[in-house]
Amino acid sequence: MKKIKNIIVLYPSFERGGVTANLINFVNACDKKKIKIYLITNIDKKDKKKFFNKNIKIIKIDDSLNINYFKRFFTSIFSSLKLIKLFKNIENKNSLVFSFQSHILPILISKISGRKIILRNSEDIIGATKYADNKFNAYLIFFLKLLFYNFSDGIITNSTKSKESLDKIVIKKKIKLIFNPYLKNIDKSKKIPKKKYLLSVGRLCKQKNQKIIIKAFSIFLQKYPKYKLILIGHGPDEEKLKNFCKKLNIKKNVIFKGWIKNPKNFYLNSKALLFPSLYEGLPNTLIDAINYNLPCISTRCSGAEDILTKKFNLFVPHDDPKFLAKKIEFVIKNYRNINLDILKIKKKLNRFLIKRQTSKYLSYCQDVLK
Repeated sequence: MKKIKNIIVLYPSFERGGVTANLINFVNACDKKKIKIYLITNIDKKDKKKFFNKNIKIIKIDDSLNINYFKRFFTSIFSSLKLIKLFKNIENKNSLVFSFQSHILPILISKISGRKIILRNSEDIIGATKYADNKFNAYLIFFLKLLFYNFSDGIITNSTKSKESLDKIVIKKKIKLIFNPYLKNIDKSKKIPKKKYLLSVGRLCKQKNQKIIIKAFSIFLQKYPKYKLILIGHGPDEEKLKNFCKKLNIKKNVIFKGWIKNPKNFYLNSKALLFPSLYEGLPNTLIDAINYNLPCISTRCSGAEDILTKKFNLFVPHDDPKFLAKKIEFVIKNYRNINLDILKIKKKLNRFLIKRQTSKYLSYCQDVLK
């Protein structure tokens, strides 16, 4: 039986976020298993020590052509050129390509070169197309996925809803559902008194739907004026959201914290997490919230039911701020009982532990290779 010796991992645009966390956990786990990792990315070599084990080989790509919307396009091309060059130096027999991002060109190059390639799909394809800002680009990307994904040797996706979307455009036997290798351990911090904070964690953009949070919060404030809304994250909608708070005269009650490397204390101190995303893959934010015993109010975006379970009674529509405001009030009034539900859900969080899930990743890679 073939045993994996080398994995070429493609992640052209190294960015903050959940996908990056999963990438780091996966490649470091491979290194511990004595699998040689070649990571093609735009990360600076000086930053390698911050994230990766010393044996991981970083293949740095040029990202100097950082032209707004075209950055991903150029990094994809440059990473593909690096991939072609690597194929000349790495044997085919016990090697595999694993694409975490920008999949189309790597699929073509791998197939032409007779190499096996696995993709990681990190979002609900249907939802991402439906709610995209740029519809033309979204439908073009959807068409390319429809055209090329079936040429891959396997696809790992991270939520039930994301798999259901993929099932509509890809041969089902190629798709494997494996939850994110995200949690290092289950948190056992002692309970601390909660402050009158409501929390939102995520990139400030259309997908994360923070405008609905702010609308709902302005309604909630009419009965609970001492509460604060804390938004953690950067993004293109930041100024719009700040101006919206001014318009609703709630500026003093809304705190924009920007991006925070470790927001643990905010999870521990807040009363509830508000998560009305339009679409996701498997939201690590919800995993973190449950791990820190924080009640969540969420849409049924992809991954939410996998984490919170289908029976969870704090799901909300994505476009009804009055409904969301009532749910927040419901949480405040029924806090003790809801916390008991959160503790029950927390008992199932071992499904997202790094060691367990990276083992499943590697087992699937081994199956594809043979």
